[in-house]
This record gives sequence, C-alpha cells and structure tokens, in this order.
Amino acid sequence: MVITESIQKAIQAAIRKSGSSLSFSRSIGISHTTVSFWLNGRTRKINATVWQNLLPLIQEYLDPAETVSYPSHPVAAIPHGGALREGNAVWYGAGGGAVTLAPLLHLADLDDFDPQIDSMDELIRLKSACSVQFTSAVKPSYFAVEVDKKHSGFFTEGTRLLLRWQEAPYDGDTVLVKLRNKKGFLFASYTRKDDEVGLIPLQKGDRKRRILKTGFHNVSSWIVPIREAVLLF
Repeated sequence: MVITESIQKAIQAAIRKSGSSLSFSRSIGISHTTVSFWLNGRTRKINATVWQNLLPLIQEYLDPAETVSYPSHPVAAIPHGGALREGNAVWYGAGGGAVTLAPLLHLADLDDFDPQIDSMDELIRLKSACSVQFTSAVKPSYFAVEVDKKHSGFFTEGTRLLLRWQEAPYDGDTVLVKLRNKKGFLFASYTRKDDEVGLIPLQKGDRKRRILKTGFHNVSSWIVPIREAVLLF
C-alpha cells in the first residue's frame, strides 16, 4: 500500500486517540520507528500484512474517496513473467500512474461469447454502459470486467479486472479462461514450457491442467491475461 497524505493524516489521528506513537505501534505489532518513517516519508509503502492490521485503526479517519483495501486474497497488477503477489498491486486512489479508462463489462456478459463468431468490439458496444478507472495503460483492445458474487471463486465480489484482449499470455501471467463445454470461468496462473501449457487454478478445489499447445483450443474457448485488479469500498 502506497502511503498517501490522507493515510499519514489518518495515522496521526489514530496516534492521538491511542495516546502515544509507542502504544499505537504496539497495537499493530511493529516498532514505533516504523511508524515515524511512515509519517516523515522515509518509508513510502506498507506491506499487505501490516496494512490489514493497520486499516481497522485508521479507517474512520480516512478520506472515503481515497479508501482502498487489500481483499482477503492477493490481487495484483502482474508484470510480464511475474507472479501473483500483493506486493505488485497497483491500486487506484493509492498513488501510481495517471488514471485511464476502460469499458466495463460483467462476467455474465461473457458467458456465451465465442471469439470465432462474435466480435469483442460489438459486445462492448452493446453491453458496456460505462467506463472504469485504472492506473495501468489501457490500449484499444483492453476492457474491464466486474466480478459478481456468482463468479467470486477467487477474486472478491466487486473487484474490477483490466483484461488484455487479443494479447497472448506470457509465462507467469494471471489469466481468465473460458473452458469449453463448461459454465463459468477459471482464474489461473498460466505457465508455458516448450509445447506444454499449464493452468494452475487460483480457486480452491479445481484441478491443475497440463495441455499440449496443439490441443489447447480443445479445452479453452478463450484465454485473456489480467493486467490489473482493483477493489474499491
């Protein structure tokens, strides 16, 4: 979590309520020196574990327009060849690059989408009623989806995903996959070695898949890399 001015002010207010920086830091389980570094700008980020302990103590003092949170599962903006981890997360409202806009769809809009006969541009034109904000660069082929309760097997309901349509996934990408002859979607970590593709599910209870590249389209209707994931509240 990037430490914004709003977060610094909220920490200062929480310290005043606690009585001292020392008692406040002990309630989080960190040193009072770390808290001082947050306030004087020497430390610019708070890791996910500490943020989850800190947030309940400062939430009442945060600017509602800026409040962001790590959900219960790690959600990340994934660099090429990177791994899914909270430390990579880019959160709208928590610093980062300039805000960009992407057309928004719902996952249910993609249930019957078949790229062999349907046009994504046409689907976006018919189904997208608004655009949503990200801090990653948005290319013309990119679009966003919002995860609903029905499809929240890994990502928290309300999470908005920026998807790189018409771009092939790289080894290590986090991907959204539409499996053939199966309702619903698969969130997975994508691996590639020689002529074998691997899909390692992010949801519990789903099985790993190792697929020869030549047979991948027999298993998957389409696959799209996830560039950024954002949860607002």
